[in-house]
Formats: sequence, structure tokens, C-alpha cells
Amino acid sequence: MDLRLLSVTGALGAQLMRYLSGGIALVLVTLLASCVTTDPRLVAALQKTSVREIRIETAPDVKMTGLFTEGKPDPQLATVVRVLKGTMEKELIGLPGGPTRARLVVSLHVVDLATKAGRVLIHSDSQISGIARLEDAKTGHLIAEQPVAAGNSGMRGEGLGIFVAMAVNAASAAGPDDILAQRLSNAFTKQVKQWLLTKK
Repeated sequence: MDLRLLSVTGALGAQLMRYLSGGIALVLVTLLASCVTTDPRLVAALQKTSVREIRIETAPDVKMTGLFTEGKPDPQLATVVRVLKGTMEKELIGLPGGPTRARLVVSLHVVDLATKAGRVLIHSDSQISGIARLEDAKTGHLIAEQPVAAGNSGMRGEGLGIFVAMAVNAASAAGPDDILAQRLSNAFTKQVKQWLLTKK
């Protein structure tokens, strides 16, 4: 068989695997994020609470999801936890506004944060998922819990569009060192906020 054909076939296979793994991850993120509490009893319990404390935990098996990083902890994990806690304290304290003081505990299972170079050069995506648990701040009793997932994607392009995508990704990654962590934290916090404000 022509060696050039083998080379092309191998390259196409590698590209296909990248697209498949990215597509599967995106579907899982979307499914998890769309599973919002609908049981009237849980909604009623949520509406009686008011978040006064927020704690971020990382599961012992917290991992990344990339083709070559599957199962490994993200080296930027500490940054994500710090930024996420700050974002959630700013956006969620006091919600939904009920009389019962509550503690929001988030256990992270997947944290996969793109680097700035990865976002610009190979349009790396960021993903995060975990369990949000609302507890009575006084007794520690569970009030409600919800799986939460979010992502922040880089722009992709083909042909000359690659350069356009790189320019857009460079603009999205411009700013402080933790800008991509902030974008991912904003997306995750938005999902948690939507859950806390669920209506009957």
C-alpha cells in the first residue's frame, strides 16, 4: 500500500477521533446541564432556602477528559477552585431568598481547563462537572442536590478559517492569567444559579 495513503488515512483517523471525543463530551455536558430539578417537593424546599456559605470540594478522582490526559488531574485545578469559589460567592450568596440559611457544597469530578496557548493554537475546550449539594447550614441535613456541568469552547475553522479562529480564540484568551478559568467558572455558576432559582 502507498505510504502516502497510509499517512493520509492515519491523519484522518486522528482528526476523526478528536471530533468524536469532543462531540461525545459536549453531548454529556449538555445532558447534565439540562437535568434541572422538577419535583415540586424539591422545588419547594429550594425556595425556602438562602445560600449563606459556599464550599468547593474536589473528588479524589477529579480528572481531565482529553484524549491524552484522560484520568489525570488538571494542573490548573487550584486556579479553577479559587476562581469558581469567588464567582459563586459573588453571584449566589442570598439566593433563592428563603428564610432557611443554607450551605452550598460543590464537589467537582471533572475539571479540564484549556491553557491560553492551547486555546489559541489548537482551539482547546474547557469543561467542568460535579454535584451541587444544598445543606441546612445549622443541621447539615441535605435539602437538595443536582448534577451540574458546563463548558467553554474555542472557535474552530478550516482552511483560511483557521486563522480567523485563531484570532478569535486569541481575543477570548486575552487578559489576566486566569481569564479562561473565569469564563469556565461563569458558565458553571450560571447553571447552578438556574437550579437554585427553579420555579414550580
